[in-house]
Amino acid sequence: MWIRGALSALLIFSLSISSWAKKEVVFFGGGGEPATPGTIFDKTYEQFAPFANGSGWTSRSYFNGGHPQSEALAQKILPNQNKPMTTQNIQEEIASLKKRILNKNLKSGDQVMLTLATHGLPASDSKKAHQVATSDKQFDLNELKELRDLAEKNGVQLAILDFSCHSGSSLALATDKTCVVSGASHNLGYVNAGQYIGKSLKSGTNLEEAFLSARLKRGALSPGTPQISTEAGKKAYELTKFLSDSMLEATSLTEELDKKGTCEGLSSSPYKKLIAQLREIQKSPDMYTQIKIRYEIEKLSLEPVFKNLEASMKNYQEKRSGAELAYRAAQRENQKRCVPLGRNQLCGNNRQWEYGYSDLMFQQKEGKLRGDGIAELNIYKEQVASASFKRWKSLKAQYEKKVSGIYFTAKEVAKAERDVYQMLYEHFSSQEKKANPCRSFVL
Repeated sequence: MWIRGALSALLIFSLSISSWAKKEVVFFGGGGEPATPGTIFDKTYEQFAPFANGSGWTSRSYFNGGHPQSEALAQKILPNQNKPMTTQNIQEEIASLKKRILNKNLKSGDQVMLTLATHGLPASDSKKAHQVATSDKQFDLNELKELRDLAEKNGVQLAILDFSCHSGSSLALATDKTCVVSGASHNLGYVNAGQYIGKSLKSGTNLEEAFLSARLKRGALSPGTPQISTEAGKKAYELTKFLSDSMLEATSLTEELDKKGTCEGLSSSPYKKLIAQLREIQKSPDMYTQIKIRYEIEKLSLEPVFKNLEASMKNYQEKRSGAELAYRAAQRENQKRCVPLGRNQLCGNNRQWEYGYSDLMFQQKEGKLRGDGIAELNIYKEQVASASFKRWKSLKAQYEKKVSGIYFTAKEVAKAERDVYQMLYEHFSSQEKKANPCRSFVL
């Protein structure tokens, strides 16, 4: 009886210690948006599960600054607690967290979850994190390294959730003690990924479970590919990265064609390597139950996965090939030419002539064009009336028609990628040997 009583007392004491641990979430978001009533990140903010009453989290919010609809939303969810998402406010919050760790106000066993739902820039270095937009400037996420090191040294559990574009680069901040989740790979992301991950952060689950659950949600599906810093996540991404890099929607595709990028398709070595790995998984007995349930098949087979991936990639390649041919034709007609202007000359391609013409016409409409500006406008008028410019406009329109709807074609590849990634993740997770801070970060 005494032993049972002692064990009960120990259990109650352990639970009490657990309940004393601080659980703090800091939400940074809504930066870099144009002058509209709200932002595209409002729904992510509104549905962020740790904000809910009874979640157990203490919340601090730095959301937007300048959009009345977004600020009203923040006021409704966290009355009188929201501050503008300025670079200075972020830096002051990070400084405060570091000070609190040093002062033992945050100590071993406490949890801090930093969440970002804003616009992001590409990383300048493949081994570093990237910058994100604030309401006034940018913030370099590499500034979080000192906080991360301090938290780890003092036993404070830190997690970083980055839902911005190009957020895959933020996995550079991850260690065997700090979990990082991204809403995208190194490419463009989509707000629905962050929205669904945020909704999945329910009490009792852990970050790994929340991430995997959200990634498979139908509403979260897009060409963006969310990532996680676990050993299994990194291995799965290594094999599927070519899908994220190659299967692009219109904006990303145009940028890639400008750089003369290539598409890693069905004949590429990354694709063959992926299929070879999946066939190895197919032989693994521990995958039988999971595959059978998901695809309702009698025998161990990944053929449905192969077929979906192959069909969606083939469809995308065909659409992209047609768009690329149209793009190259338009580019051939977009050559630089120079026109005399007094003792100088104006030079540009058709795209630049079009932009300059629009700008000068606006200035004329505003009554700001005088003297040389009028002479310059006349030259621009001649250029946009030229045969070369008209041919370029026609070819450009053909490209835009070809590329229209490619988002949905890329989305089908992404749909196949979700199943492939899940298979890979479960396989590599069963072999995991390293510490998993995403699994140990229990919400």
